[in-house]
Amino acid sequence: APPMEFCVDLGPVAVDPCHGNVLPGLQALFMRSELCDVRLAAGGETFHAHGAVLAAASEAFREALLQMSRETAPPYVFELDGVSHPESVRAMLTCIYGPQDGSDAGYRPSSEGVNRDVLQLARRFRIPQLEAEASQWLANGLNTSNVLGRLLVCEEFALSAVREKIIEQLTANPSALFVLATDPEIRKVPVVLQDLLVRILQLLGCGVEGQGPLGKDLGGAREPHGKRAKRAGA
Repeated sequence: APPMEFCVDLGPVAVDPCHGNVLPGLQALFMRSELCDVRLAAGGETFHAHGAVLAAASEAFREALLQMSRETAPPYVFELDGVSHPESVRAMLTCIYGPQDGSDAGYRPSSEGVNRDVLQLARRFRIPQLEAEASQWLANGLNTSNVLGRLLVCEEFALSAVREKIIEQLTANPSALFVLATDPEIRKVPVVLQDLLVRILQLLGCGVEGQGPLGKDLGGAREPHGKRAKRAGA
């Protein structure tokens, strides 16, 4: 006889709050500093993190942690030399783990120095998203007090796209440009000074098509009129 089919109803499958929620779980572990095997030291503070998470977010972290694991046991300690603002490390970890407590405050460093340290960390550990956030911040809230310092940072980290946007804003604002040009600190960035001069000359019509080379327009060192006349009569 063929087998008889029957069904047993066990009701709906119980929902496991941890199932499929790896990221929130990792964030919770991070906030409680549980099961952390990495220490990040900077500015007199130490931050706890998970090596697997750092390695997944950054190839530089992965390479360093693999090398450390061959030589020593955890915890693996990173001394972040040159980073003097602990806030910058928190910004990096927020970028990697995501905002804590579901908050979405965005990237808001408290000072220029913090942002510079964030750029340094982004470059050292090759974290493009972190570098993009810090670079974007440089172009916001510009004024005559901070623009030169931000141009210096652009030169230091070769942020050509941000530098270009800032210089565009300067050349469109003669009053701000005058303040910058009279600041002695401008001599620290001769490349920027040269770029600004070229752009101003271009606005005045120099170097445009049909004007010819600058040396040709000047005509070189011309002889006084009397000498030319005497030579012609000789």
